[in-house]
Amino acid sequence: MSAQEPTSQLKTRIPFKVVRATLEDVDAIADISGDSFLTDSHTLLKAVWKGKDFHREGSRDYVGSLFSNPRIDMLVAREGVDGEGKVLGSIIWVNRGYPVPGATPEEEVARITKRDSLPKTSSSVRLAPPPAPVQAPEGQPLTIKELEETTNQAMNHYVELLMPEGCQCRFVCGMSVAPAYQGQGIGSALLKWGTDLADADQVYSWVSSSMGGWPAYAKAGFVEVGRLELNLDDYAQGIKWNQEDGSEKDWGTYYWPYMRRDPK
Repeated sequence: MSAQEPTSQLKTRIPFKVVRATLEDVDAIADISGDSFLTDSHTLLKAVWKGKDFHREGSRDYVGSLFSNPRIDMLVAREGVDGEGKVLGSIIWVNRGYPVPGATPEEEVARITKRDSLPKTSSSVRLAPPPAPVQAPEGQPLTIKELEETTNQAMNHYVELLMPEGCQCRFVCGMSVAPAYQGQGIGSALLKWGTDLADADQVYSWVSSSMGGWPAYAKAGFVEVGRLELNLDDYAQGIKWNQEDGSEKDWGTYYWPYMRRDPK
């Protein structure tokens, strides 16, 4: 291999712009979300029972339901300097505890008073671990039912700790970039849209990441403050992970990092 070959392998960065998504973007957003999880072991294990397109179709239904929520900013990275081209990635930013349109002065004072009365927190503080995993009925094997109940239980646990009543923050409810365009700064730009607002408002941000997604969040300043970690083989009922070459392998350990970012 010559010294020049690695340089020739570098991707050419394409121009893109972060803009607000429209209902017409739902199919593209869902397809990109599906494609970006094609190698995610947790998603693939669930697909054994739910069908290979369950994540893609679930994303389509979910994303389409969000546009009427005033607390949600649905953004896409669109190809082209002016954002006139195809969708390359998307993010769902949600705000919590912000002023409510039409609130009375008294209600706004109450909101601020409640917010300011909460104990000060920091991303340097590790949160309490999640509850013990949900067990199957006696004599029965663990299944994806217990897997889903355990992940939902952990989510509820960390939501309660990261977003106590009265807090003000921003959080990411989902982000994905088309695999062919990863590594070109698209995820960073989608995150920066929200972290810039969080910095301006001096509020923290947080996210529940997939195992493969955490480096992008860490690059944006998010720090792991908690995690759920499970052995997926415990829930696979003896089924192995089929590989493209026809071989099989264990599903292995999977972890869900819960990450938080303090404002700058």
